[in-house]
Amino acid sequence: MSSRLLKWGGVVSATVSVAGCATYGEGVNEALINTEKEQYEQADKKVKKALEAEGDDRLLYHLERGTIQHLAGNYKASNKALEKAHKLADSMRSKKVEDRLAAAMVNPRQGEYMGNDIERVYINYYKALNFLLLAQKAESKEQRASHLESASVEIRRLDNKLSSISFEEGTYEQNEESDKKKFNQLLKIFQKFRGNWLDKKDLIFREDAYVRYLAGLLYEKNGALDDARISYRDAAELYEEGYSEQYNLDKDMAQQAWLDTVRVMQKAGGYESEWRRLAKQKLTERTRERVQSFDPDKGQIVVIQHLGMVPQRDELNLHLSAVPNQKAFRLKQVATGEPQHKKDQLRWFYLLYADKGIDKLKSNMLIGYSAQGDLPGGDYRVNDKTVPVGPLWDIASELNIPQNIGRSGIRVTVPYYSPLRTNAGRTQLSIDGQEVGYLDQAESVSQLFIQNELVKAGQELRESMARATFKNVFAAEAGKQAGGFLGSLLAKVATSATSAAETRNWLTLPYDIRLARYSVEPGEHELTIETQGTGMAGSAEETISVKAGEIKVWVQRTFDPSQERSYERKLASE
Repeated sequence: MSSRLLKWGGVVSATVSVAGCATYGEGVNEALINTEKEQYEQADKKVKKALEAEGDDRLLYHLERGTIQHLAGNYKASNKALEKAHKLADSMRSKKVEDRLAAAMVNPRQGEYMGNDIERVYINYYKALNFLLLAQKAESKEQRASHLESASVEIRRLDNKLSSISFEEGTYEQNEESDKKKFNQLLKIFQKFRGNWLDKKDLIFREDAYVRYLAGLLYEKNGALDDARISYRDAAELYEEGYSEQYNLDKDMAQQAWLDTVRVMQKAGGYESEWRRLAKQKLTERTRERVQSFDPDKGQIVVIQHLGMVPQRDELNLHLSAVPNQKAFRLKQVATGEPQHKKDQLRWFYLLYADKGIDKLKSNMLIGYSAQGDLPGGDYRVNDKTVPVGPLWDIASELNIPQNIGRSGIRVTVPYYSPLRTNAGRTQLSIDGQEVGYLDQAESVSQLFIQNELVKAGQELRESMARATFKNVFAAEAGKQAGGFLGSLLAKVATSATSAAETRNWLTLPYDIRLARYSVEPGEHELTIETQGTGMAGSAEETISVKAGEIKVWVQRTFDPSQERSYERKLASE
């Protein structure tokens, strides 16, 4: 065997090894298992071992540690980690367009993780909760006031973030550097691979009704009743005007937010005619009766349940080939892994690219896929998409793209989310041994992540195709010079092997957030929550002492045994 062939063989062997590296989720599975077993000290150590405080995963290092410290009750340590994450996320987001273009040209997993807008919101959400819980534990009025004011600062930060969030794709600026110019051309060639999904406006993350509700709660605890009224009303309108429908949430959260809007208006005074009109217009008869139970001489208990963990992002393999007679490129889904993973990948591809008809059917598909991986109407097997590029074919030919890709094609990778698949049912709340009702689903973090991924899927696919094509075309040309046809072939194989999708995300976030709020007599109360469903881990209990006019918050994390088993299976397969 020639030395030249040995050289290229070594490259192929090395790059195939790179392609087989674990995804981010697999890298922290041990920490996730420890977290679900409430072994927080061990979980924190595993995160510090798996991630680097100053490396490309440094944002995730602080995010995961911040959540784990929160769960351990170390609220100050949690805030220290999350404040570092806050500053990092803001500095990374301010990068110039050309920096993002440079990042798009390389393997996403080899660059720094910048986070997404949902994660940026939840940094300040957890910080606000930490300060709230510190305030409830404070031994003096001064400490309590200081912690509540700090919580208000985080809420104001949240307000600024929610006001500025936009998931519009934007475009890259032209750059004088030849490589970036070529990459821009590739992005334009693949522009038509947008996917056939709901209009982006139906999936975009514009606001967060639950976070607005929490802002109202914190403002009310701090005595800022006018700010509380505005935040509760914002939350009520968001839930009512589409947030509940978009993320498949309980409709009762809109009623809860309207109830608290009316109640705070009563409490503040000066809104007599307005709160009566609002109560008649927005509240059901049952909710109007509940308004009367919130006597100022009583206390309030708010229960917030964080359930499970968000799903992990995984890698979807695609095959890109040229179809010269149609002046088109063909994208085909290549299923890998266990049978269930293959089915999930097939259905994710179908969600994005198959012809699906009316919007209502598409909405049902998203809900069905997100919950259990089901698509209504049967099993869908569309796994390729051919897109003519028209006049752009000539530009592609000038860059030798069809010639180098050929019918044999190249490997392209993009991220996708597997369905949640949980057996968790509703959560029952009991106060002093008496069942008082169910917690309302206030937020579906898993839906936020999945819909965000669908919104970004078109841009991520175009970047991935452009990246893979860029590397293959120019690696093939270099390979020809080094070893003729065989060198070109080996270079193509090696380059395809290094393709990797961005599979990182903040994994210790809950997949669901549930809430209940009740008025109680001053004194000590025994609270119990029990989440129904096959294999769920029983109940949680807490004793809370509340004074007249006081609001006490109980935050409880409930883990999902089905998720723990899946992490253990993944760990065993590594």
